[in-house]
Amino acid sequence: MTEKLNLPPFLVDHTPWESGPNPIWLATAFTLHRNLARYHFPSKLSPSDFKQILSILSEKLLASPTLKQPTCLKAEELNPHDKEFLYEHFLCTDGFQNSLGGQGFVVDTSGTFLGLINIEDHLLLKLIDSQGTWESAWNKLNQVETTLGESIEFAFSPRFGYLTSEPNVCGTGLITQAYLHVPALVHTGQLQEALVKQTDDNILTHGMEGTIDDLAGDLLIVSNSFTLGQTEENILQSVQLASMKIMALEKALRTRLKSENNLDMKDHVSRSYGLLLHSYQLQTKETLAALSLLKLGLDLGWIEGVTDGTLNTLFFKCRRAHLAEIVGASLIDPHEAASKRSDFIRKQMEKIHLKIN
Repeated sequence: MTEKLNLPPFLVDHTPWESGPNPIWLATAFTLHRNLARYHFPSKLSPSDFKQILSILSEKLLASPTLKQPTCLKAEELNPHDKEFLYEHFLCTDGFQNSLGGQGFVVDTSGTFLGLINIEDHLLLKLIDSQGTWESAWNKLNQVETTLGESIEFAFSPRFGYLTSEPNVCGTGLITQAYLHVPALVHTGQLQEALVKQTDDNILTHGMEGTIDDLAGDLLIVSNSFTLGQTEENILQSVQLASMKIMALEKALRTRLKSENNLDMKDHVSRSYGLLLHSYQLQTKETLAALSLLKLGLDLGWIEGVTDGTLNTLFFKCRRAHLAEIVGASLIDPHEAASKRSDFIRKQMEKIHLKIN
């Protein structure tokens, strides 16, 4: 059954990583947690307070001079397909399927900003940067929050900083996540050693599914461990420094793999190419794993006929809600999705060629 998305076209037509300039660093996501003073946290709100906070915050965000033509999407007006699409597009860690009346989302035409109202806290401000402009991206998000703070009193303690529903996010309330593509480190078994040497207690590393042992798509997320007792500048610098160290190791390893004509890695890339070209059923996780190795192969000169941006886009479009939008259907069951996914990927593989001798 067809179920049309209720989302603005700019979210559907573009993916966040499609024009990223770096084959290893894909994006950085900045998230600020805030709550309004004089209101309970969302878990304790009455239905009337939910609606009042949604009205207050959506009105202020829609009037923000920093955002580009913002739109408010009320949770009760979105279907499950819409909510899963938002979750996938903005690389969120928690889904929105249970969001109801009094909860909402604010997006703008940049396709990189998301305001979450009454989900985890009263307000989450999220911005994704895929151009490598950390400072300007953070300044934009900070300006949105500063403008809101001029007319809204946020819950704040001189001792604990900004107060949040999760105590471990108090203080600055800032979570910074860098998304790194590290297949060389993963497939040569050097990732764990690299993380031990290159990160410290201020840094967390994990995958999209929360574990470091099985990284979906060979994507490593580098984020700050602490928000309390830290300044925003310290958080940004520590995540950036840790990311740069890991990126340097991945880049050096890729150079060595290419110069040594590594047969094991060529085999990994060739098998992934064959899997995507000839399979009639593909699960999301195996598709991400194979696309990851195609991205590596492209960077090493073993794949041609495709751009890195196109492969980045396929990372999003092979996921369930994006795939359902492409095939013009509502959310599809896992068995049907596996078949639709393989059909879609095979078409994308028509112009991609293997250059391995």
